Amino acid sequence: MAPSWSELPSELLGVVFLNLRCLADRVYFAAVCRSWRSAAAARALASPPTPLPQQLPWLLLVPSDGAPCFVSLLAGSARRRLSLPYGAHGARLCGSHAGGWLAVAANGWRAYALVNVFSRAWLPLPDRMRVPRHGINTCLVVRAVALSAPPTSRDCIAAAIVSGVSNLAFVRPRMDRQWLASETVHGLQDVLYHDDELVRGFHAVTNDEAVTVFVQEGDPGAPALRMAWRSYRMQRRSNAPAPSPSSSSGGGVSRYLVESRGKLLMVVRHFPSVVQHGGGGGAATAHGFEVLELGVQALPSGDHVAWWVELDGGLDGRVLFLARGCSRAFEASQFAGFQEGVYFLDDTSFDISLALSSGGNFPCSDVGWYSGREVMRGVKGFPSEFQSTFSPPTWFYP
Repeated sequence: MAPSWSELPSELLGVVFLNLRCLADRVYFAAVCRSWRSAAAARALASPPTPLPQQLPWLLLVPSDGAPCFVSLLAGSARRRLSLPYGAHGARLCGSHAGGWLAVAANGWRAYALVNVFSRAWLPLPDRMRVPRHGINTCLVVRAVALSAPPTSRDCIAAAIVSGVSNLAFVRPRMDRQWLASETVHGLQDVLYHDDELVRGFHAVTNDEAVTVFVQEGDPGAPALRMAWRSYRMQRRSNAPAPSPSSSSGGGVSRYLVESRGKLLMVVRHFPSVVQHGGGGGAATAHGFEVLELGVQALPSGDHVAWWVELDGGLDGRVLFLARGCSRAFEASQFAGFQEGVYFLDDTSFDISLALSSGGNFPCSDVGWYSGREVMRGVKGFPSEFQSTFSPPTWFYP
C-alpha cells in the first residue's frame, strides 16, 4: 500500500481519472496534489488523447446565503462551489449556452451581459430597446436569452423574451447598442434558434402552439440589425389544450422548444394549479408532459404549412432539460445509468416585481423530473430548502 495518497502509482491514478465522468470531478482531481495533476496531464496528453466524456448540464444555484454553487447529475448529490466572473455575483441568471456561457442581469433589471464562467469573458448587452414601429427607444426587462451561436462568433445573434413595449427583442453582441424590438408575439411561450432544413432562424411558439420564425435580413454586418419574420400556417391538433389569453403560461400549460436529432420539439407541461409562495412568485404543481415534433412542408406559393405530432415512441431514449430559451436534449444511451426523462425548473411564470427589486424570493421549489410515466419532485442533490433573492436556478452547460 502506498504511504500516502500522493504516492499512488500513476497507472492507478490514470484509471481513476478516466472513470470520472464529470468535468468538475476531473478538475478537482488535478487540484489534489502535484502527482495527481501529473497523472491527469498524462491522460490528457496521451496518444491518442483521451476525449472528455459528453457532459450533462449542471444545476446552477445562486443562494441568498452563501456562494454560487452547482449540482452535477454525473457526479452524485454533492454541491460544489462555482466562482462566477466579477460583476456577476448576485446576478439574475437569464439563460445559458454551451461552453460555459451565461446570460445575466447583474443589477436587477439592468447591466445585462453574456459571461463565460471558464474564460471570464464579459460581453455587455444593451439595457434599452429600439422600437421602429413607434420610433422610440425604451427600457426593457429581459426574462430569458437564446443564442444563435457562441457569443465569440461574428454571426451570433441573441433573442430575448422581454417585458416592455414588445415581448421579443434581438441584438448582435459586440455590435448593437440597443435591442431591436420585434412585432409583439401574442401569447409568447418560448424562443429557440433552430437550424431547420427549410428555414434557419429563431423559432417562437405561442400559447396556441403557433410558430413564427425570425431570420436576419440584409447584410449581417449592416450598421442596423433587421429581422424578417414568417408565421407558419398551423394545422391545429385536435387534442391541443385551449390557450388562455389572460395567462402567459397558457392557463395551466407551459410550452418549451428543444432541438433533438435535427428536429424541433415542443414539450407541453400540464399542471393543475399555481401555488403561491411567500416571496410573491407562483410555482406550478407538476402534473404531466407531452412531447411533440414539428412537421413543416413548403407550399408552391412560398408559404409553409406546419403541424405538431406527438412522438410515436414517447421520449425514445431522450433526456430533456427544460429552460426558457436554452432547453437541450441528450441521448440517455451515452450516459451509463441514466434513464430517459424530462428535467424541469421553476420557470412556468415570471414575476417582474422580483426582477425590478431586490426584495422577495425567486420561486425555486418546483424542480423535478418526469420519467415518461410519472412526475417526481426534486432533483438529486437539490437542497430541500433553497432560497434566493438573486435568481432562480438554471441549467449550466459546461
